[in-house]
Amino acid sequence: MVEPHIKLIDDCMSEALLKEIYAEILYIRKKLDALEEIIIPEEQISEEELEEIKKLKEESLKGENVRWEEMKKELL
Repeated sequence: MVEPHIKLIDDCMSEALLKEIYAEILYIRKKLDALEEIIIPEEQISEEELEEIKKLKEESLKGENVRWEEMKKELL
């Protein structure tokens, strides 16, 4: 049987180790977020673009769509 004071020391060391690991994970997450921002910068869009995106999303959720061939002819 393990002595109670030894178990307490083991529990404290385990908790300290877990806290250290968690701090390291947070540090790594912060570094990854910074790298992501460099690699994939956030795009700034205008209010009009945002409204158009929302409108298209709503249309797609309702099942509304546009035939690609027709749209392509209009655009080209």
